[in-house]
Amino acid sequence: MTKLNFDMRGYAYDSGLGVLMEGYKSASAALSADIERVKAKAADYEASDKFIGERDDDGYVVWEQSQVLDMQRETAEEALMAFRKAYAIVLYHYWEREIRTFTKSGTSADHEKLVKRAVDKGFPIDARLDAVRDLANALKHNKGEKLQASWPEVLAPGARAGQPRNWYEAIQLTDKHLAEAFEIITRSGPAIHP
Repeated sequence: MTKLNFDMRGYAYDSGLGVLMEGYKSASAALSADIERVKAKAADYEASDKFIGERDDDGYVVWEQSQVLDMQRETAEEALMAFRKAYAIVLYHYWEREIRTFTKSGTSADHEKLVKRAVDKGFPIDARLDAVRDLANALKHNKGEKLQASWPEVLAPGARAGQPRNWYEAIQLTDKHLAEAFEIITRSGPAIHP
C-alpha cells in the first residue's frame, strides 16, 4: 500500500488560515476604499470654489465641509488601524488554539510549552513566532518591552527608542505587517504535505 504524503491537521490548519486571510483582505480593502473615497471628495471640494459650511455674524467660519471630510478620513483610518490590531490578536490566538488541540495541551500550557510540544510533534515553528506573540500581548496587555526588541518596525518611530505609556497607540500596523504575521503563523504549524 502506498503511503500518502498528506496530513489532515495541516489541511485544517491551512484552511482556517485561508479563511482568516480572505476575511482580512476583504474588510481591509473595503476600509481602504472608504479612506480613498473621502480623500477624493476632499480633493474635489478643495478644487471647487463652492463653500459648504456655516459662518457666524462676523463672517468667521464656524465649520466647513473640509473639516467634516477630514474627520471622516481620520475615523476611517482609525477604524482600519483598529481592525489590523484586532486581526493581529486573532492570528496569534488562532495559532495558540490550534496548537493546543494538535498537541493535546490544556489551557495552562504557555507559549514556550506549546512551541516545545509542537516541535516534539514534528511541526515547524517560524523563528519569528515570538514576535507575533509579543505583538498580541502588547496590544492586549499594554506591555510592549518585548515587542520593542522583537519587532520594532511595528512601532511608531518615536516609540522605538522610548517607553510609551500607551503601547496600543504606539503600534502602527500596515498591510505588510499583517501579511508578515500571516506568513509566520502559516509556517508555525502542521503542513498539508509534511
